Amino acid sequence: MNQTVIFFLILSFLFNALSIFAIILLYLRQNRFARAEQNVNKMVKEIEDIFSVYLMELKEENDAFIKKMKAGRMKEAGPAEKAGPETEQPAPETKKPPETGETAGPKPDALIRTSANRAYRNAARQISGEQSEGQLQEEKSLLQKVNDLQQNGYTVDEIAQKLNKGRTEIELLLKFQTGRAALRSKNFS
Repeated sequence: MNQTVIFFLILSFLFNALSIFAIILLYLRQNRFARAEQNVNKMVKEIEDIFSVYLMELKEENDAFIKKMKAGRMKEAGPAEKAGPETEQPAPETKKPPETGETAGPKPDALIRTSANRAYRNAARQISGEQSEGQLQEEKSLLQKVNDLQQNGYTVDEIAQKLNKGRTEIELLLKFQTGRAALRSKNFS
């Protein structure tokens, strides 16, 4: 009887040791999954930050484009307004500039949207390959200008400023050019 008690005690200690070992393994696995989840959440947050910065930059470029369009519209309307008072009697309301800095009515905004829409359509046509020869020559000359400025040591921001283009547009031109060069070198190899 004494030997059976000792046998059951040893068996009990073995089961206790195995159960403690199993609990430790499960705890480690649970912590590994928790750390993996934290890493995924951290990566998601970083990606969201990158996208928000990109969208802010895109918004700033669009705002600058709209301001340029408004300024261009004002320049075009400037000589017409000067010619108008000589031929017609000026209304006192038209002489006063708007206090908000915007032109009267929604028509200029609609004109800006229409111009922007045309610009986006032209860009889409260029991408789809429906370019005219004049547009191809213009694109080549822009690409040549960008290449020359880059070879002279100008940064992307300086090139964009000199050519009155967006920073992203210049970056894309350079990326596409390096992509084309890589494809050509693969084809010749």
